[in-house]
Amino acid sequence: MIWLGNFWKQSEFDCPCCGTGGDKMDPVLIEILDAVRKQVGVALQCTSGYRCSTHNSSPAVGSTSGSYHLKGQAADITYARRGLRNRVNILRLFVLSENIGRKHGGLGLGLYPSFSHVDTRTASESGIYPARWSKFAWPRLK
Repeated sequence: MIWLGNFWKQSEFDCPCCGTGGDKMDPVLIEILDAVRKQVGVALQCTSGYRCSTHNSSPAVGSTSGSYHLKGQAADITYARRGLRNRVNILRLFVLSENIGRKHGGLGLGLYPSFSHVDTRTASESGIYPARWSKFAWPRLK
């Protein structure tokens, strides 16, 4: 078993269709994910790390051709224990990633109902602020 950082197995980042790519993960991303895991204090898991172009373009994934998953610069993370995958905890992952990412020049972050997307795009790369998006169902006030 090969470990990336202190808390992540390389195999967690492998593409699910071809089983490769975990060895291509950005070390800065792993450093950030380690810091998030340390602050959360419970086991996390990567639900999507590296993606080959075939998997990335599949309808089930629905990702773009410029996805940072194709470069090993993105990971979707969530709690290992399903019982902890609630709105408050997923939002906590997003906020912790944001705060830790500031030390690295910014991140691309996406908020989803059961996971948080983290990637290592930076403002210096694109000349604009790193991307933010949400597919999170926010509660409605009555």
